[in-house]
Amino acid sequence: MEEFTLEFKDIENLLEHIKSVLVRVGLNNLRVRFPADVTNVGSKGNYVYINVSQDYTERGIKRKIDLNMIAELAAFGRMGRQLGLKSSSELKGKKWQFQGTISFYKPRASFSIWIDTIAPLGESDITVRRREIYNALKSRNALRTEEHELSELQPIRKIAVISSPTAAGLGDFYSNLNLKEPYKPVIHLYESFMQGSETVPGILKALNMIKTSPIEYDVVVITRGGGSAIDLMYFDDLDLGMAISVFSREYCPILSAIGHERDFTIPDFVSWKRFDTPTAAAKAITEQVNNYIESLNQAEATLKKEIEWLFERALSLTEFEKLRDFSTRVETLIERSEEQFETVAERASRRLLSEIERAASFIDSLDRDSYGIIIERALERVSILTDNLFERACVILDRHLEESTSALEKVTIDVSLDNLLFRADTSLDLFEKGVARSLERILSSASSYLDELSSGLVEHGGYAASLILGGVVLKRGSQVVKSVIDVARGDRLECYLADGRATIIIDEVMEV
Repeated sequence: MEEFTLEFKDIENLLEHIKSVLVRVGLNNLRVRFPADVTNVGSKGNYVYINVSQDYTERGIKRKIDLNMIAELAAFGRMGRQLGLKSSSELKGKKWQFQGTISFYKPRASFSIWIDTIAPLGESDITVRRREIYNALKSRNALRTEEHELSELQPIRKIAVISSPTAAGLGDFYSNLNLKEPYKPVIHLYESFMQGSETVPGILKALNMIKTSPIEYDVVVITRGGGSAIDLMYFDDLDLGMAISVFSREYCPILSAIGHERDFTIPDFVSWKRFDTPTAAAKAITEQVNNYIESLNQAEATLKKEIEWLFERALSLTEFEKLRDFSTRVETLIERSEEQFETVAERASRRLLSEIERAASFIDSLDRDSYGIIIERALERVSILTDNLFERACVILDRHLEESTSALEKVTIDVSLDNLLFRADTSLDLFEKGVARSLERILSSASSYLDELSSGLVEHGGYAASLILGGVVLKRGSQVVKSVIDVARGDRLECYLADGRATIIIDEVMEV
């Protein structure tokens, strides 16, 4: 029997026929009522668009129905006030009873449901399932029990990111990680599906790769942008929650940055720390590294000031001790010199009186001429004696001054200065050894890290790996020369070596 086929002159004629059939059988403008889970709500112009979903099984395969419904903005506002909603987003994640009219939309050859009544029913299936997983994780002590801050960690230098290379959230994360060299962290992307049934297997595989990697990462970031409740529901998985919890405790902290501020998934409850968005995670890492840089700068400035103060203190102490010792020695010298002067003066006075008395005793026994001669001679002897005594006093004083100055310079000041310099030298030695040990640790860490990068580069291959083994890479412009057939005599190429590059001109080409 030959099948009956309707023929139409164009698409519009076809759609008009379908619409007339729907009207004739009563499907167009048909009133319906049904429950559904709301996954998203949005508005455009004078209309509000409500997305609902439902899981079902067909021929043993799990499938999902996604349906878009429409409400006029004014009518939706009235329904929201009746429900006591503060915003349209409060519809999301819950099950509601909807009532409306089926309408055929010819421009898109589809039908839609115009909603005029919304009544509450309770939580959506997605929310109920998430709560069940949450309670299971709680019974296994897998939930995060305290809120952490990135300041608890060492400066973040190596980051493993689990995401899809095409995810918008990944781009937000990269663009907001505003750190300059040499402080910008090394970032390695471990690719995974971030939507659909392959989400959990992909993330678990990435975590295992990170765990077995020779690189010790400081943090792992699981990130993607926002989406509907259906898009994010694939993160609600018990095995994934347990894996993230164990990894954060035994290997390194996992940071979850999935969706937007209002979105919550199971990784948010078991990760080391949750961020509202990928942008928030990147900015927090930037702030953590910048804070460490600032603290290092402050420590450097403080250390510099302390060293300068120590040198100034040592100098001031040296000058003070020198002046104090000099003052003491001078006082002693003056006291000894005064004693010497008193002794010399006393002796001179006695000698002078003795000579005068001797001269006086001869006055009566001598004649006038002899008397004049004796007096003149006596005065000469007194003058000579006095001069000798004062010369001796000056010599004694000069000798004591010289001895005191020599002793002061060679013994007291030298010993005091030597002691201060010895202590300063010892402190500087300890400081230098401490700096050397710190530098040695830094160089050792850097060497180990470079060895890891080198091993990874050689293991994974690539043209740059040949540089490590003493080879070269030839390039013409931005293209790598892979074969001898790609060059000819007279070609000008760039030759890249491990420590620089050179320009070469091909003189001869030979095939091996």
